[in-house]
Amino acid sequence: MFGALDETQPQSVRYLVLELENGEFVHLVGYDKDGSALTELDAFKAFSADHADRRSTPLARSPAKIVGNYHMLANETAPA
Repeated sequence: MFGALDETQPQSVRYLVLELENGEFVHLVGYDKDGSALTELDAFKAFSADHADRRSTPLARSPAKIVGNYHMLANETAPA
């Protein structure tokens, strides 16, 4: 995923992946108006294809708003 993002450099996408101590991953995605710059990447489609087989818990998606940001995000007003 990150290789494809580095190659295509979509300006509307922000993507961060954290690995928790227990081996689970947290993916944080932000985008301007349209997330297709991420979801249309071949790497994203390949990553998503067998995603259900790799999950230990059900997928949970939730919109979020930035409450505070200290040098973590480039644009403090952008939705997360």
